[in-house]
Amino acid sequence: MRIRKALDRESGQVEVETAIVMPMVIFLLLGLIQLGLLHQARIMAKYAAYRAVRAGAVYNFDMDRMEKAAVAAALPVLSYRSGDAELLGRTDGATQWIQKWTTHGFITNRMLDIMLPYVVVRRCGPLRSEVSAYQYGQNVVAFDHPGMAGKKGKLRIEVQLNYRLMIPFVDWVIYRMWTGANITRELHLGHGPATWSNTGGYSINGVHVVPIRAQYSMHLMSDALVDKFPEQCECLAGGGCQ
Repeated sequence: MRIRKALDRESGQVEVETAIVMPMVIFLLLGLIQLGLLHQARIMAKYAAYRAVRAGAVYNFDMDRMEKAAVAAALPVLSYRSGDAELLGRTDGATQWIQKWTTHGFITNRMLDIMLPYVVVRRCGPLRSEVSAYQYGQNVVAFDHPGMAGKKGKLRIEVQLNYRLMIPFVDWVIYRMWTGANITRELHLGHGPATWSNTGGYSINGVHVVPIRAQYSMHLMSDALVDKFPEQCECLAGGGCQ
């Protein structure tokens, strides 16, 4: 009888410990998977920035071409909602790639469920004031003008990849961590109501989005209209406007 009671107590203890530890282990594993996917998306964002600035350098600093190049480069890590699940879809073959590209708003760079762009391209430089002296004819800037050598002739852009978190529950936790890192100092100092900085619109209908930014520069390889160049730096991350 005593042995049976001891075994019952041990069995109950195991059940309690399992009930406490098991959810933590599952959350840890899911968190590691999501962080791994985020790291992969960060690498693809840098590649998307390279492809975008290359398209701009070759095709006259055309924003539409740069956006399409960035979305196409990042397509393997861009997900979409199907029912209650986030799916990546296959891009390991030409047929699968084209099928994904032509559905779910990728070709128009627009998430169909929350109406956010998959990719945002911002122009860091050169500024319009820096290149206006090298124009000819109908406000066209010659890429091979001697004055365009060096930094003045380099296109500098920033690509923001709006990455949709995929793992349930973990997506909400990571999103709240990101918003917490971007909260303004009013919350900490108690000066008036707390506000959030650059976090609005990234959590809609249960979809949590974290923006990933990457920058790249490349020398202009085609003539471009002066109007294509920004009047001021549009980049949000540091370094691009310098």
